[in-house]
Amino acid sequence: MKMAWLEDLIALAEAGTFSRAAVLRNVTQPAFSRRIQLFEAWLNTELIDRRSQPIRLTPIGERHISAFRTLLHDMNQLRNRIQSESAYQARVTLATQHSLTITLLPGLLQQLNDHGISHIDFNVRSENRDECVAAFMLGQVDLLLCMEEKDDLLRNRVPNACRHPMGTEALVPISARLADGTPAHVPRSGQPLKLLGFPQDSFMGRVVQRACLGTLPTKSSIEIVHESIFLAGVKEMAKSGLGMAWLPHSLVRRELESGELLSLAGTPGLKCVEFELGLYRNPQASYAEATRHVWDILTSGSKVRPDGSDPVLIRDASGGQTHRV
Repeated sequence: MKMAWLEDLIALAEAGTFSRAAVLRNVTQPAFSRRIQLFEAWLNTELIDRRSQPIRLTPIGERHISAFRTLLHDMNQLRNRIQSESAYQARVTLATQHSLTITLLPGLLQQLNDHGISHIDFNVRSENRDECVAAFMLGQVDLLLCMEEKDDLLRNRVPNACRHPMGTEALVPISARLADGTPAHVPRSGQPLKLLGFPQDSFMGRVVQRACLGTLPTKSSIEIVHESIFLAGVKEMAKSGLGMAWLPHSLVRRELESGELLSLAGTPGLKCVEFELGLYRNPQASYAEATRHVWDILTSGSKVRPDGSDPVLIRDASGGQTHRV
């Protein structure tokens, strides 16, 4: 039996579909399906009821999924202990989204450096938001730093994990500036709105699809010119004038202040979305004492914005209303 088979099964149970689970596991759907079949062949029993839509675990799979989770957690703990003991260090791993690695994480790492944690092997995994959450729920990481929708906090899915609020983040509509100072891309009647978007099966893609695109004027059409999960790359394309985008304010703050990008907040139909930022601690971390020590340092300061700044007022593209973000 391979650990990857356990990780595949648990990812499938969480995702609910083979395609979504395959994305989380970073393999093609056919390869993922074959691995599930190999696990079932090794056990000589079916774990997935493929006749139901959506797919679900068989009764025997349902009865033992908790045991599979425990087994994977114990195997990860044993591996971490052996690896760390060989280096004579406790290991603590934090998973966080790519964009927070750029904006919020540097300040937190400075806090750790100021307190001195040379006795701890501190590691950061920078992944897509869904992959970070999956790694945390599988017990592969000790700490999780992520964006959360206010009405859908992750703690509802991991009630045993400790959560600490780390401030807020705003998803704002932005566009490059034309030579006359007006935005290059805004909803205009009779013209398609060029959009730099995110895959619909990603966290940002789901948020933009549900909370932002539905508020556009009914006569507006959308032309998606590019999709990417890498927000920093989307920002560069927006700066090049290829389309408008919704991006975290902390990620584009400097460009907004310099005028290289314009905030479209306040433009009819273009909505801002506010996220909570949450830090989570796995109560069954491999090195509980070291993880708690890192946790205490990271949560000891006052809540800060991702870019370390105070809240600011952003003037919309028309030069009128201001918006606190």
